[in-house]
Amino acid sequence: MVLAGLIRKLGHQLAEIRERALKSILCKIEHNLICYADLIQERQLFLHLLEWFNFPSVPVKEEVLNLLSRLVKYPPAVQHLVDLGAVEFLSKLRSNVEPNLQAEIDGILDGLFLLPSEVPALSSASYQANQTELSKNPEILTGYFPQDKSNFQQMEAPPQPVVNQTVKCLKFSTFPWLSLTTTDRHVLSSNESSLRSSNHTLIWNTCELLKDVIMQDFPAEIFLQRPKIVQSLLSLLKLAFGGDGKHRLALQSVSCLQQLCMYLRNRLNFHRDPGFFSNKQDTVSQNSSLSYCHEARGTHHSQNPSPGSSSPRPSVVGRTGQRPRGDGQDWDAVSSSGSSSHAHVNSRISIHSPLDMGHIDLPELETEDTLELQFQQLSLPQFCVSILESTVPLLRTGSRQMIIRVLELLAEDMTLIGEAISTDIWDDSSLFGIDMKEKLLLVLGALGETMCYHKSSISSEQPEVMLVHHRMAFISISLFAVRLLQTLLPVEKASEFLPEPMSTALFLLSLDMPVSLEYPNIHEAVVAYLEQLNSENYSIYKRTAEAVYSIECTCNFLSDLEKEGEKNLLELVELADQALRSFSYHQHFPLIKEIISICSKIWKSAQASPLLQGESQKVLLHMLSHPLPQVKAETYHCCLEITKECLGVHNVTTSVSSLCNGIHFLLHPKVLYEICVFGIQDPKSEVCQVT
Repeated sequence: MVLAGLIRKLGHQLAEIRERALKSILCKIEHNLICYADLIQERQLFLHLLEWFNFPSVPVKEEVLNLLSRLVKYPPAVQHLVDLGAVEFLSKLRSNVEPNLQAEIDGILDGLFLLPSEVPALSSASYQANQTELSKNPEILTGYFPQDKSNFQQMEAPPQPVVNQTVKCLKFSTFPWLSLTTTDRHVLSSNESSLRSSNHTLIWNTCELLKDVIMQDFPAEIFLQRPKIVQSLLSLLKLAFGGDGKHRLALQSVSCLQQLCMYLRNRLNFHRDPGFFSNKQDTVSQNSSLSYCHEARGTHHSQNPSPGSSSPRPSVVGRTGQRPRGDGQDWDAVSSSGSSSHAHVNSRISIHSPLDMGHIDLPELETEDTLELQFQQLSLPQFCVSILESTVPLLRTGSRQMIIRVLELLAEDMTLIGEAISTDIWDDSSLFGIDMKEKLLLVLGALGETMCYHKSSISSEQPEVMLVHHRMAFISISLFAVRLLQTLLPVEKASEFLPEPMSTALFLLSLDMPVSLEYPNIHEAVVAYLEQLNSENYSIYKRTAEAVYSIECTCNFLSDLEKEGEKNLLELVELADQALRSFSYHQHFPLIKEIISICSKIWKSAQASPLLQGESQKVLLHMLSHPLPQVKAETYHCCLEITKECLGVHNVTTSVSSLCNGIHFLLHPKVLYEICVFGIQDPKSEVCQVT
C-alpha cells in the first residue's frame, strides 16, 4: 500500500511532491526495503515515469532516466514500456534533452529493442486498449511536446528480432525507418538489377548514376534499410583481382561505398542534432535543413525503434524542385517563394505513422512488407564490418591505385565504426556481439597477414618501383590497422583477443625506425600493444631501441667534438656513457681515445666540479672493466699513451706539477684499485702487459 501511494504521487501536479515520492522510492531501493521485482509489476509506475517529462517543471531528469535504465533490464518492465509507447516517446524526447542525458535514453531504447523470447506476445485487444493511457490527462501535456498531443499515442511498430542476451557493444544500431513510394522502390530496384548485370558498361554507368544522382536523392540510411544495392556493390569488389578491365568496376564500387559512408556519417550527425547540423558553411536560411527541423521534426513518428528522430522520406511523384539529398541536407530544395513553397513541402511529407494509413489516400505505400524489410535491413555496425571483410583482401593487389582508394574507403568506414561499435564488444556475450567479434578478429588477422606480406616483399631483388609500392603499402596499411585497434580494442585486452598475424605485424612495425620517427604517436601505441602481446618480442624491441639510441648518442658525441667553441663536458660524458652500450655493434675504436682524452681534460682542470669528475670516472671504470676484450685492451693502451705523453723525456724541462695534471684521472684510488687488482691479473696479454 505504501508503494502504491508513492507511485500515485509520482503523477502529482506539484513538482515538489513528485520529486519527494521519487526520492522515497530510490531510498527504499537503496536500503533494500523494496526490490526491482516489486517495481516491475507496477504498470502505473512506468506510466508516471514517462509522463514525468510532460510537466512544465521537470526536476531530477537524470534520476528518472537512471531508474528506467535499471528497470528495463527486466522483461516485465520492457513489456509494460513497449505497451505504453515508450519507444516512440523516448525517441522524440531524446532530441529535447541535454547531450549527457541522450546516452542514458539510448541505453533505455537499446533495452527496449531486444525483447527476450520468454516475454509473451501482446494481444491486440489489450494493446489497443492501452494506447491512449499516456494522453488521459490532456491538461498536463504542456511539457516537451505541447504542439502535438498525439505524439504520446503508441504506434503499432513491428516486433524486433529475438535475441537471448542484451547487446552491450552498440553505440548506434539502426536509423529510424523510412517508407518509400512505389516510384522510389522502382528506382532502387532498377539500379539493383543493373548492378547484377553482366554488361560492364551498364554496371559502370549505374555506379556513376548512384554517385551523382541516387545517393543524393535518397537519404543514406535507405541503402541500409534496403541493402541489396550495398550487397551488389560489395560483390563487385571481388572483381579487383580480375583481368580485362574488371578491376575498374571494383574501383567504381569502392568509390560508391566511400560516398555512402560519407553520407551516412552526415545523416548520423543530422539525427543526433537536427537543429544544429549542417554541411553548409553559410548562415542558416529558410531553405536549409534547420528551417525544416522546426516545421517537420515535431510531427514525425519513426516506425523503427531507434535512437534519434527522422526526416520523412518524400515522394518523387509530383516533384517540381530539387529532391532531398542523402547527405543530411534534406529539404534544401524548398524554394523561397513564401507560404506556397511551404505548402508544397508539406504536401510531400510522408505519413506520420502506419496507424494513419487508413485515413490518407496513398495506396502505393501499403504494398510494402515493412516487417520483413526490417528483418533484412543492415544495422550500421553490420554495414561497417561488411566493408572491412570485403575490402581488406584488396590491400594485397599489385595496384597502387586500388590500395589508395580502398584505404580512403576504410578511413571513412573507421569513422563510422567509432560511432557505432563500442569497446564493450569484447565482453558482449549476445549472439550479435559474438558474431561481430568473430568477424572483427578475422579482419584483424587478415590485416596482419597483409602487413607481413608487404613487409616481406621488400627486398633488394625487387625492382625499385615495386620496392616503393610495397613500402608505401606497408606504412599506409599499418597506420590504418593501428588506428582501428585504438578505436576497437583496449590495450589491456590485446593479449586475450588479438590474432597471431597481427601480433607479428605489430612486432615488425615496432622495429621500423622511419615509422617511429614520422608517426611517434602510432609508434607508442604499437609498443603498448606489443608489451601486452609477447614479452619475448617486447624484450627484443627494447634491446633494439636501446642499441639504436646508443648509436645515435655515439654519432652526437663525435659530432659535438668537432664543433668549434666551448663544449659542454657534462653532456659529452653522458653521451660517452650511452655510446659505450652499443660498442659491440659499431666497434668504432677511435671513440675510446676521445673518451679518455675528455676524462684527462676534466681531471686536469682545477675548476672541474665534483659531479663532472665523478661521472667521467664512472665512464672510465666502465671502459677498464668492459666485457669486450678489445674495448678493455684499447682503453689500457690509450691510458698508457697518455701516461707516456705526460711523463716522457721530452718533458724534462716542464715542472712536475703540470706534468702530473694530465694523469690525475688515473691516480684516483678507485681507478688504481681496478688497474692493480683486475688489470694486472687479466688473462689477456694485451691488457696485463700494458699495465
